[in-house]
Amino acid sequence: MKVSVNWLREYVEIKGERPWLEELFSSMGFPPEEVIPWGDDLVFDLEVTPNRPDCLSHYGLAREISVFTDSPLKRVEFSLQEDEKTADFPIEIQDRGLCPRYVARIVEGVKVGESPRWLKEKLEKVGLQSVNSVVDLSNYLLYAIGHPTHVFDLDKLEGKVIVRRAREGEKILCLDGEERTLSNGDLVIADEKRPVAIAGVIGGEDTGVTPFTTRVLIESAYFDPITVRKTSRRLGLTTDASYRFERGADPMVLEFAADYLAYLIKEVAGGRVLRGRAVAGEYSEQRRIKTSIFFINSRLGQEVEEDFILRKLRGLGAEVRKKGEEVEVIPPSWRRDLNIPEDLVEEVARLKGYGSIEGKLPPVEEPQGLQTPEREMLWKVRRVLTGLGYSEAMTYIWTSPQADKFSGGKGEPIVVQNPLSKENPVLRRSLILTLLESVSLNLRMGRKGVALFEVGRVYWKDGKPEEEKRLALVEAGETKGRTWDSPPLQASFYSLKGTAEALLRVFALEPKFALEDWPLFEEGFSLHWNGLRLGPIKKELLELFQIEVPVFAAELPLKLIPLKVKKAYEDLQNYPSVRRDVSMIFPGDVSFQRIREVVEELSIPILRSFRLIDLYRGESIGEGKKSLTFSFEFRAENRTLRSEEVEAELERIVEALSKKLSGEWRK
Repeated sequence: MKVSVNWLREYVEIKGERPWLEELFSSMGFPPEEVIPWGDDLVFDLEVTPNRPDCLSHYGLAREISVFTDSPLKRVEFSLQEDEKTADFPIEIQDRGLCPRYVARIVEGVKVGESPRWLKEKLEKVGLQSVNSVVDLSNYLLYAIGHPTHVFDLDKLEGKVIVRRAREGEKILCLDGEERTLSNGDLVIADEKRPVAIAGVIGGEDTGVTPFTTRVLIESAYFDPITVRKTSRRLGLTTDASYRFERGADPMVLEFAADYLAYLIKEVAGGRVLRGRAVAGEYSEQRRIKTSIFFINSRLGQEVEEDFILRKLRGLGAEVRKKGEEVEVIPPSWRRDLNIPEDLVEEVARLKGYGSIEGKLPPVEEPQGLQTPEREMLWKVRRVLTGLGYSEAMTYIWTSPQADKFSGGKGEPIVVQNPLSKENPVLRRSLILTLLESVSLNLRMGRKGVALFEVGRVYWKDGKPEEEKRLALVEAGETKGRTWDSPPLQASFYSLKGTAEALLRVFALEPKFALEDWPLFEEGFSLHWNGLRLGPIKKELLELFQIEVPVFAAELPLKLIPLKVKKAYEDLQNYPSVRRDVSMIFPGDVSFQRIREVVEELSIPILRSFRLIDLYRGESIGEGKKSLTFSFEFRAENRTLRSEEVEAELERIVEALSKKLSGEWRK
């Protein structure tokens, strides 16, 4: 916000020059972004934080300077002469939640013309151009005391003023010359035939003040900040009025603002101010904050004098009562940011000066955080995956519509109305999509490969917004070896599948995968088990992320992993195990998963484990066939096995595989 020092001097005494003012504004919490010399004046462009709409005016800033420098604040005083004619004008508020109170003043016999030089110069300093004397005075009032007002041409209003929700599809031609379509979430000021202003945002062209206007109606109202913000964002329209209303205007200044603007119009543009105000609705509020000097000092970490605390809080405009140890503070209506005791602590620290507070760490008296079964499970997941050479990633939750088409996610995508970037307006329906951005970035930065995992949420809508917590893994290029001295590994389908199986085994889960296509993965190479899906990423998706090497990924709902696992222990082996390797020829479409199922159906007590150790395809075994070599381990818990019984069980296995899967034993 741009501020004129000479304008500030109309309300408070300023003794220092530019360096002093720069330091003062910074200590107040409004550091200058730019200082512009303007003749005998200085214009400061201040960075005012969103929680301080009360300082978006010269009087508001003068009020702060008065507290910081202990200089007296000059009140805005004027004498309003009213006509004998009464301002009898009907106002109807249909939604008191969105507009609790509406105040209007009427001035007749106005002569709209060019603004005087003093008014034009003040507006130029804050970055505004002159329109006409009446509109300029409304803008002057905004930058003087901070409350937005609007002036209607009273002769163009048809019937009474109605504050209501817009009807879906209703249109209004705004003062900037653009026609806008409204929705029923917007609040409008209307007459009996059409909307004449978008409440708190912008007025309508049809009822705007022109050089031919002779009667004006001054609007001074309080509008719900959330409604103004939503309307402003939806329309992509930010005005000086909406900027203040959406941060929280002063609801108790309405009458003063209407009276002051009526006085200014009468002084500059002539006319008669009708007696009384047209008013609808009421607003009552009294925030009470109970605290103590001990509480404030304990939070600051040092002793601040009681007199300083009470004096400065009263200087802010608050009503302060002290009864024994308790201090009750009623904040002023313009300080919308003061609601809890901690807010008062922050104010005392700001007024005392952050630099005067000694920095020291508080004593740790309570444990930091609460351990829960879910947290324990997540830490175990992290330990397992980092031990397997993966790094944890934390990515943004937004992705592009083009990438979302591959997600295969539930329901419909959720599109953000005001995304951080126009390229990524969609909430992700798969963690893999945002992990691919990390893979792309790492490879483009010169990494030879990457292995990442992420725990995060995915989002979709199915009538209403839904979300789910998931775990995702990705591998690409050369990944780290399993030990510090081992050579790099090449990312592959089997490497990723082994990682997923190793993780699940820690939680006593034994996945049995089945082929099932999924939009993220290449057709014919996608596996599925109980919500877990894995496979190689489609080439079209890799091209979208500018990735030139194969990427393998897996994703599963976090609820698939149990929070608690019953630990089982086995005695140390007292008897030796016997290993036998067997090679068999199978048709090319027989999967290892199906072979595993046939072997497990035999329920052989002495078979401890078996695994695939070799795969061969070639002319010597025939076209469309493959040779698989298995290693079987046999062991009994209470005796040493005899060779005959091992051979007998091995023959049972071979016979079952031959009958059910057309396997042929290569002896």
